[in-house]
Formats: sequence, C-alpha cells, structure tokens
Amino acid sequence: MSKLSKKTFLENHSSFPVFHKKLLKQGEVEWSLLKEYPQDYYAANSGSVPGMIYYTDTVAFAKKYHLSILQILEEFENECGQLEGRPTPTDETQYFNWLSWFAWESMMSEVISFLGK
Repeated sequence: MSKLSKKTFLENHSSFPVFHKKLLKQGEVEWSLLKEYPQDYYAANSGSVPGMIYYTDTVAFAKKYHLSILQILEEFENECGQLEGRPTPTDETQYFNWLSWFAWESMMSEVISFLGK
C-alpha cells in the first residue's frame, strides 16, 4: 500500500505537487482518510474538509495562492471549457472562496484517479 502514499501522489501523479502539498495541509484531512474515503472529501463545500469551511480560511488561502489557482483554472478551462457560475472578483469573499474550493476539488480529482477509486 505504500505505493498509494501522499509522497508518491505528490512526486509521481500530481500536476502541481508544490501547490498540492500546501493545499493538502490547508485541508487538514489526514492522508489515510483521503485514501480510504476519497469521495467523502471531494466536495470542499460539504463541510467535511476542516480547512475549507470558513471564509477566513478559504479567502486567505486563495489570496495567498491566487496566481497558482488561476493557472490551474486556466488549464482546466482550456481542456474542459469555461466554467459557468463562476463568481466575479467584485464579490471578493465569494470569488476567493470559490477559487479555494475549485483548487481542492481539482486536486481531489487527481487523488481519486491516483487511488483508482
């Protein structure tokens, strides 16, 4: 089972390993739980991801890593098309909160693929 380690994910499967390491830390979910129940932690807006519940956390995280998240978002939209319902920067709280949630869910898609679940 060591092949499904967080280290292996970050080194061999993650498209943004440095950022994903910071995102995993922000999410505050033990890797063992992500590994066993990845679908339970996929949706950042579900309340199951401790570091992605409060605006004070999500907004601060997205502001700190704004450019990294925008890069991930741009790559996603280039591959999949424009996302609908995306908040505008004029509503700063909703915009940065949404960016944090997008980053988490994007990473969790990669985690789920890595785990084969």
